[in-house]
Formats: sequence, C-alpha cells, structure tokens
Amino acid sequence: MVSSTTAYDPMSAYSTAIKRIEKSGIRPTKQRRILAKIIFDKGKRHISAENLFDEVKKEDRKISMATIYNTLKQFTNIGLIREIVVDQNKSIYCNNNQSHYHLYIEDEGKIVDIPTKNIDLNIPSIPACLQLHNIDVIVRLRTLKDKAKS
Repeated sequence: MVSSTTAYDPMSAYSTAIKRIEKSGIRPTKQRRILAKIIFDKGKRHISAENLFDEVKKEDRKISMATIYNTLKQFTNIGLIREIVVDQNKSIYCNNNQSHYHLYIEDEGKIVDIPTKNIDLNIPSIPACLQLHNIDVIVRLRTLKDKAKS
C-alpha cells in the first residue's frame, strides 16, 4: 500500500497563514488549522461561512458553525482574510490579500475579483491627522434573465 504524502512547503499559502496566526498571538488550535487549510489550500477564493461549514462536513470533520464564525472573525481581525459584506445578512470572505476590488453578481451569489487598475477612484485629499487604511469597492450586478421574462 502506497501512502500519499506531500512535502512541507514553507511558502504555501497555508503555511504562511499558520505563521501569521502564531505571530498574532492566536493559538493555532486543531480547528483553526483545519479551517486555514480549507480556506488557503485551494488558491485564491471567496467563501461564505456556510460554504466553509459544508466543506468541513465533506472532510468528515466536526467543527461547529459558531467556531467557524468566530474563526473567520479572528482571521479577519489579523488581516489574514477580508470580509466582504454583500448585504446586511451575508458576508463572504476573500483570502486574496493583494489590493483588489469585487464584482458581486447578486442573483447568483457570485463574487469576482477586479484588479485595482481597472477602477479609477478620485479620492479627496486626506487631512494630515488621518491615514488611509483601506478602500473597499463592491460593484453589484444582476443578470438580465429576469427582465427578459417580463
């Protein structure tokens, strides 16, 4: 029987995430490691808490929804992921830490990254006592299929 093992890659997104968790002072518990692996092992992506819970179940792991929400909040607070509030009752989390914006197709619940170079922002001058922290842009769209039925 051949065992499938993968070599440790210190430059992988997962390894980088675990290092950042440890440096932040948050304990890298088994649940946090599992969630970080699911979030970061599949490349740049957008995921909701509910989708993350479904992926945890598919891997036959047992992590409560409350733990998932708490972990997503912690990961957001340390800058590991970004929370995209798509409406008052739903957030989607982005693991891409490069500067970018989002296109949200409302009726499909789908998010697509938009590079910052594709959106021209005219930001007013900022007073010397303040510092720009972040800019979030979400372009909201709906498909035309509903209009065609009318």
